[in-house]
Amino acid sequence: QQQQQQQQQQQQKKERHRRLDENNNNDNGEEEDEMMNAIEESWKEAKQSNPELKKKEAESTFLLKVNHVPFFWHIPRAGGTTLSTLLATCHSLVQATSSFSSPPLLTRNDDPLVAARFRDPTLYVVRTGGEQFVNVDLDSLEGVQRAVHGELIEKELADVVSVPDVRLGSLLFGDGTNQFHEEGEEGSDDGEDSAAKKKEYKGVLFAMLRHPIDRAVSLFYHKQSVKDSIHYDPSLEIYSLTDWINSPSYITDYMVRTLVGKIGSWQVHTMEPPNDNQPFRPPIPLTHADLDAAKEILRRKCVIGLLEEKGESMKRFEKFFGWNADVHRTSLFLLENEETANAAQAARWKDVKDEECGDRLLHWNWANKNKHPTLDEEASSVAYHLLESKNRYDIELYMYARQLFEEQFIQLGFDDDAVDGQTSP
Repeated sequence: QQQQQQQQQQQQKKERHRRLDENNNNDNGEEEDEMMNAIEESWKEAKQSNPELKKKEAESTFLLKVNHVPFFWHIPRAGGTTLSTLLATCHSLVQATSSFSSPPLLTRNDDPLVAARFRDPTLYVVRTGGEQFVNVDLDSLEGVQRAVHGELIEKELADVVSVPDVRLGSLLFGDGTNQFHEEGEEGSDDGEDSAAKKKEYKGVLFAMLRHPIDRAVSLFYHKQSVKDSIHYDPSLEIYSLTDWINSPSYITDYMVRTLVGKIGSWQVHTMEPPNDNQPFRPPIPLTHADLDAAKEILRRKCVIGLLEEKGESMKRFEKFFGWNADVHRTSLFLLENEETANAAQAARWKDVKDEECGDRLLHWNWANKNKHPTLDEEASSVAYHLLESKNRYDIELYMYARQLFEEQFIQLGFDDDAVDGQTSP
């Protein structure tokens, strides 16, 4: 009995301690709640009395989302026109491009209705030549500025952007003024219920490159004979290849000049067009530092494609940008009506499944082919060495690009068979 009494006393003692602990915890909890409520009230009052504090808190709640936009550098006579056609035909991608890159844009003035749409200050998707384009022409400073003012990038109208001038096209992604786009729901005045997000848009450069000498020869005969081309120059009909290379209109080291902004006799980044009333000024000289800068741009920013490896290059582009995957883009539905939108979407899935579509364009029916004499056939070793001397920086850049092409096979995961980019929709 005595042991039982002791056990009961111990249990009663423990129960009293437990109750005391609970009371203490409740008191502490209530004190903490009161303290937190007081802190929150003080914080609200501080924000109301200090707008700068409120602004900083709102900025800190932004969620940054980076949107990567495929940004194609179209080098003349290096496969860019065919690539544009392939993206439109085989993948039903909406393009923001230029008349330089796309024949349907070059001939848009043949249709007054289509031409009027390309003068509309509001940007939207149009159909012309059986392809889908945003109603912009990015072949000039004026065209790029119109695209910037119409918020081409921020509205995500295009699946791919194609430009002939990288420096000029980079203005689309802003100099700090239109690089970010904010979106969110309206909330309370103190910003606590807002769901604001900040989007940053970055262009991902990709390009098809060709040996500078082969490209120059092809460009000359194209300019000389293809009358429906934007490059056609009737004055060249009486010129020889050597005459053209020695003429003021020939641009030496075109690729390096374009990348560093020293194209022709004026610099792109100054945004000052050449004055026709002034006498011809020689192009701005290039230095080895310019070549190094061009190499660094390709190394850090560009997915390399080679015309001599056009099949492999296109496969890499498709894999890298997910063009063979089930990618949903708002631009597919920004057409004339629901029926047209549904037809465009159905065509996209049909074309993605058509595995021969790309092969037909790349190998069987290469668009923009231009048969012409080779340097050997003309026995013009003089012209070859002349081109070599006037494109020494471009040749070195091209050889470096070939090296990058091999390195990117592993660096960018193109060797990974598990990520084949051939996902069916």
